[in-house]
Amino acid sequence: MKKKSILNSSLITYFVMLMLFVLLRLFISMVSLPLSDTATDVIFTLIIQGGLMFCLSIFMFSALARQKTSITFKQFGYNKIGFLPIILCVVIGIACYILNTFVASFFSSIISLLGYERVPSVPSSTADYSFLAFLLQVFIVAILPAIGEETAHRGLLLHGMSKLGIMKALLFSSLLFGLMHMNVNQFFYATILGFIIGVAVIISKSIWPGIIIHFMNNYLSTYFSFAMQNGNRWPLGNFTEWLSSMLYGDGSIFSLFIRSVLFMALILGLIVFLFVRLLRHTRIKKVENMLHDISSINGELDGEADGVKNGELSYNMNSINKIMGEYNIKSVGHMIFTDLEEMYHKPSILEQACLISCIVLGSFVTISTFIWGVL
Repeated sequence: MKKKSILNSSLITYFVMLMLFVLLRLFISMVSLPLSDTATDVIFTLIIQGGLMFCLSIFMFSALARQKTSITFKQFGYNKIGFLPIILCVVIGIACYILNTFVASFFSSIISLLGYERVPSVPSSTADYSFLAFLLQVFIVAILPAIGEETAHRGLLLHGMSKLGIMKALLFSSLLFGLMHMNVNQFFYATILGFIIGVAVIISKSIWPGIIIHFMNNYLSTYFSFAMQNGNRWPLGNFTEWLSSMLYGDGSIFSLFIRSVLFMALILGLIVFLFVRLLRHTRIKKVENMLHDISSINGELDGEADGVKNGELSYNMNSINKIMGEYNIKSVGHMIFTDLEEMYHKPSILEQACLISCIVLGSFVTISTFIWGVL
């Protein structure tokens, strides 16, 4: 019953959040507010990312699951990580940005052949590209979405749907993450980014790697946009132009194909290598520390068994047995991945309806941006 309540709570919460998100997006597109564009962006980003994605995910899920919010934060993966995993996630975020630049260009070309015309954004002559404006954009484009969207998708969805099996949870949460952007041009690379972030969260058993990777991807996009408008006077300001010329410069179709394949292989190989290092410094490190603690306790008991009373010795052995039972120690490999075992839970009609409704709603709005250009 607990498993069902968690899945129910997760899908119902996400469906309500998505409905409110769509209505708010329609409201923004149809109503002109007596505010500047910057003020409007800040207000609605706070409402969407802070109110819907973060607060609604935490508090509505806690209420439906009938548990304290502190437990929800723990279930959603708000567990601390070390300094080295943070550095690894920063590098993964950089690799994801480069990968997404390629993926976005590739799929933009594909959908352009199908008739999709993206209206180019022409910077206004009065637009503010100062450093203070850059910091504000980092806040509303990188920091808030990294926290809000990761809470909703890698916390609420990935955790809630793990009862269906970790692979299904990863695929569905990535798909809904892509659809949540409600833009056909962003759907493809957002889904791929969501999958990569999901793997990082699963590997580390913490949501913070997802937040860091998400932040770095959005931060670099914002930075290079401002750098370009500032005449490439900022460090690495011409990086995106250099990358595009390297990948899509002069040459035959065969040469372009070879460069693209090699580039993809290099970036994906780097991400896999960083994942292995992340696994080593998160899950495996925790298991090693636990084994060391158990070994220390066993050593102390072996050395002091003669001087310990029967009652105390029994108490210590019970503590060890409890630890062994909690982590289900059969082998080191099983200890590391014991929480990734496939679980079979047949979703109820309500759960299926919520999941299908979320996919249909997100798909409809995303496709509508392709056909009618709405939202």
